Amino acid sequence: MIIFEDELWRHFATLAQARPVFDLRAGALTLRERVTAMALDSVGVMGLARPHLMGCFGPPDGLAAFLRNGDPVILVNGRALDLNWLPNLLAEPLNTVYLAGASLLGARISPGLASAVLFYLQGQQSFTARDELLRFVRARDLGPDEPPLLLRYPWDLINQAGEQIVRDLPLLSRRLPLLTDGAEHVVVRGNQVYVSPAAHLDGPIVLDARDGPIFIEAGARIEPFSFIQGPTYIGAGSLIASARIRAETAIGPICRVGGEVEASTIQGFSNKHHDGFLGHSWLGEWVNIGAMTTNSDLKNNYGSVRVNLEGVGQFDSGVIKLGVFLADHVKLGIGLHLNGGTMIGTGSNIFGVHNAPKQVPPFTWGGDVFREYRIDSMISVTRTVMGRRKQTLTPAYETLLRSVFELTRPARELVIPIATTVSPAAELALARAEQEAIGG
Repeated sequence: MIIFEDELWRHFATLAQARPVFDLRAGALTLRERVTAMALDSVGVMGLARPHLMGCFGPPDGLAAFLRNGDPVILVNGRALDLNWLPNLLAEPLNTVYLAGASLLGARISPGLASAVLFYLQGQQSFTARDELLRFVRARDLGPDEPPLLLRYPWDLINQAGEQIVRDLPLLSRRLPLLTDGAEHVVVRGNQVYVSPAAHLDGPIVLDARDGPIFIEAGARIEPFSFIQGPTYIGAGSLIASARIRAETAIGPICRVGGEVEASTIQGFSNKHHDGFLGHSWLGEWVNIGAMTTNSDLKNNYGSVRVNLEGVGQFDSGVIKLGVFLADHVKLGIGLHLNGGTMIGTGSNIFGVHNAPKQVPPFTWGGDVFREYRIDSMISVTRTVMGRRKQTLTPAYETLLRSVFELTRPARELVIPIATTVSPAAELALARAEQEAIGG
């Protein structure tokens, strides 16, 4: 099975510079995790993404290894949301293509035919690959059914999260048992609370599953005085620090979350440990949000929120309640206010201002004055932060981050001045300041 990125990865560019679209969390799971959870044991799964991502997210032995044994090749669009159609595709005759309108959704094809179109898919040219396939295969158009078959814009990751958590109940309940014995000082409302035996529920807490299921993975810890409302997913090893977790929230592994969170998704390994509101937002990995930093998710005039998509332009989301998008490795200092629709790119470190800008390019550093965040300093901070979670900054991942830095330089040059040559003493002072600017 080959999960591929297509032309519309650009709509997700701010969030997907350092990870493929198919590794963005949509509800409880990423697409790759969802395929794995479907227990397709007989199918090997690989990712096909932009070249700079393949060292971390692609197959170690390259594409050719998947075409040598003569088995059928399954193609899955990396923007696929729900996979209820996938078992039907696997049962189709060889050389069958599924379409979602004009988009290539999936295919079950011979290795020879796959080798003829992988060149296009490697370059995110799915429409050309689709046209080539349609010369030789039978096609079925599944149409724009509900739920949406494909993610189109970043706000779909938020709007679809709650319903997708519900749709994934059959997958998640395979490994998480239903909570039936009432733990001391744990109030359970509803009958869809699924908790790993290796999770820690430190009452008094309230788990309210009347409006949707709650899933709590192994190693997660729910501290006293927490309130969790379903549908919600709490990932392995995450800490809920006496927080109010409202419905339609998905929190990935090894996060620390406090304050109030509503209808938001956190990819994993991120901190929002202190008080402050996070609403209708999406956060990547290795994000840190300082104390009392908060976002708006509703305009005073109740109008729809406009979002500027990196390299694409400004869009009217058509959504009334929409918060912020913080890419991987974003750091926000204490007491920041963020407007709805704010986009902050990979590796940016923002502090010392009351209102953050609505669009911040990748690798931006500062507050009153913004500079390009020097990649060596950013890498140093990343190594420290990952070490605190017992994770290692591998050479491959460092190479990926340095590639993203270079690829996104034009976006920074449009809006912020690039650092000019300064004295060695000033360079040392700047480096120290960058190290200390993570915030609380």
